[in-house]
Amino acid sequence: MQILYDHSDFFIIAKPQGITMHETSNERPAVLPLLKAALASRSYPIEQYEHLHLVHRLDDDTSGCLIVAKHAVAAERFRDLFSQQRIQKYYIALSESKGKRKAGWVKGDMVNKRRGQWALTHTYERPAISYFFRQGLGNGLYLFWVKPFSGKTHQVRVALKSNGSGILGDTQYGSPPAQRMYLHAFAIDFMYDDEHIHTHCPINHIAPLEHDSDSWFHDPHIIQSITPDALHALNWPSLS
Repeated sequence: MQILYDHSDFFIIAKPQGITMHETSNERPAVLPLLKAALASRSYPIEQYEHLHLVHRLDDDTSGCLIVAKHAVAAERFRDLFSQQRIQKYYIALSESKGKRKAGWVKGDMVNKRRGQWALTHTYERPAISYFFRQGLGNGLYLFWVKPFSGKTHQVRVALKSNGSGILGDTQYGSPPAQRMYLHAFAIDFMYDDEHIHTHCPINHIAPLEHDSDSWFHDPHIIQSITPDALHALNWPSLS
């Protein structure tokens, strides 16, 4: 498991797809045991990883930037930062459908429908809020850049589904099967003390699953389209 950023209070790691956040009975490997084993194998001092805390989550089949606090005090600080919406996250996704709009807001409350599926509603009591841009890749696929302004379960997946551009491989929401679900937490941006933290996770830093060496995230053309410069060139709106 790759370390993208090592701070005295936290790690930012590159979470692979297929890794669950908490140890469960579904036999999927979990983040913290894998991270601790990786750090031990690299001779990190044990005090750097004996009391790790998860402070946010990614879906099992989503890869990319994940913050892990090194101790309880840092974990509480991150809970405050997330609750105050002071941590900016940017995702990329691939779809076979261009959807209804090329860019725009997706806003609405989310309700749990069935079998773990969530749906967007037309009410705005505690809405999920996202903004997206679409980019054609010229190979029958579309690249979506998405910034969630809230932290709801399956928020990005539901936002793109509501646009008619479901994520490739997201069979839970009716998309065609693929080597993986093509959703990736590409970048994370926040202030910690007086330090500006901006970290990104290149898509080709995530190893494909076994027997999936033909992953689109290892296609040179797609790799060239998903860069920090491409992210920063987008005119992201502020939440007003």
